[in-house]
Amino acid sequence: MSSTLTPQQVNSLIPQTALELADIQGDVLLGLQKFFQTFLFFTIEDVPSFKEHLRTNVVGQVTTTAEVRHREFQIRDFRAQGGNERLPMIGLNVGFTQQGIDKLVPALNDLQDTSFKAGAAALAADRNVLNEGPIPILPINDPVDAAGLPVWDAPYLSGEIDGVFLITGGTQAAVDGAANSLLGVLGGSVRSIHRELGSVRPGAEKGHEHFGWLDGVSQPAFDPNVATPFPGQDVVAAGRFVFGATDAPAGRPAWMKNGAFMVFRRLEQLVPEFDAFIDREASRLGLDPVLLGARMVGRWKSGAPLDTTPLQDDLGVASDPQTINNFDFSHDIAQRRCPFSAHIRKTNPRRDLPRDQLDPRRIIRAGIPFGPEVSNAERTASKTDPASARGLLFVCYQTSITQQFEFLQGTWANNPGFISGLAAQIPRPSDPAQIVTVGVDPIIGQIVSGQARSSDEPVPNYPIGNVRSSLHFPAIGNAEGLPAAFVVPKGGAYFFVPSLRALRTTLSNP
Repeated sequence: MSSTLTPQQVNSLIPQTALELADIQGDVLLGLQKFFQTFLFFTIEDVPSFKEHLRTNVVGQVTTTAEVRHREFQIRDFRAQGGNERLPMIGLNVGFTQQGIDKLVPALNDLQDTSFKAGAAALAADRNVLNEGPIPILPINDPVDAAGLPVWDAPYLSGEIDGVFLITGGTQAAVDGAANSLLGVLGGSVRSIHRELGSVRPGAEKGHEHFGWLDGVSQPAFDPNVATPFPGQDVVAAGRFVFGATDAPAGRPAWMKNGAFMVFRRLEQLVPEFDAFIDREASRLGLDPVLLGARMVGRWKSGAPLDTTPLQDDLGVASDPQTINNFDFSHDIAQRRCPFSAHIRKTNPRRDLPRDQLDPRRIIRAGIPFGPEVSNAERTASKTDPASARGLLFVCYQTSITQQFEFLQGTWANNPGFISGLAAQIPRPSDPAQIVTVGVDPIIGQIVSGQARSSDEPVPNYPIGNVRSSLHFPAIGNAEGLPAAFVVPKGGAYFFVPSLRALRTTLSNP
């Protein structure tokens, strides 16, 4: 698992940028190369022993952003020479919960992020509006049980997760071997709590999540010297993603430089139920199911955006990095091309908001699908087999969990009134009593029991028209037993992903 690059080689690969790429863990900005990925959640049993192993045996194996960038060049050259097989590139990163940092260095008990300190389980269950900043942050709204706890898998509620190792590679056997080797090195200093295995979907579905849409299409750029932005890809200050860079939150301890906060979420996807819902709603609305799905997401499954090609897919647009993100919503104030409630417009409302309101909310995503492909029996029954759970191991990086991930989920995706100011500009039908309500994000938006769940404008009014329409979601606890949401949170945790310098010094200092 050890790096194949000498320090001199790493330094020679670093572009002319203020970012210290050899000190930033590799998944944060560019993303570890991954066909398979294990998330190894652990608790620290012997603090002095763990620190010793971390400093002497583990840090040297951690994959940096400089190495990730170099590997991209290796892959490009390998493919240009006709190579098709997967290169054996094992990646390793590590992050710690507040609890884990408290064990390693008790004096570092406040990283100046209220959400990180509280933890993911507490915030997922909390129904209070958070008045931190000029705009209130609405609740995440994960479903809770009668005791008020998130309806999550047991490991995420155990209170034992001190940290996570991210281990990536070209085959499951290689990743499993690397994980077992790492645990062997650490010995009794840690205890494995839980493992999650993600993998890229097979064949033509590579790069697509389980509902079928191309994933990870729209990422923010952060430094043109590291990666050249494509048209429509906004360059956001790197301090939104790593501490110590421009626009990073102020007042953080110096040792946090080049680190980032990581949000992990296990999101199960009810694929047969989702497909059946689209078919039922399309029939009710007199709409093509493929178009309805695109209206819910804001893109066709290929990745082509509705804003560019509103009525039919265009594989030419989807396959060209110069066009797939070269759009914004500034000319679509009547949501004729893309509904306000569409997933991509809720989570990245390009030019619906000015840049100074949009940039502070951006995140870098680095998730991976998990679980098997849908079986024929599941498709026939329109019901997911509980033994075949599938979905997304969602990961994102930011320097404020509160103002970035939680804001995106609560204040934008879950908020039926988000972007309602633009809705006032929509041409009205003759009946003034018909009020446009944006609704929730139909893919990831969550509501609490007792609230109505809806999303506006599934029927297009492109290029002209004033048809008002809304999706009819099953109610929570409906008599038919239909799911009220098709993305179900089943676990989560908040981590701090330190710099290599911090791993060698502050966090492993005996």
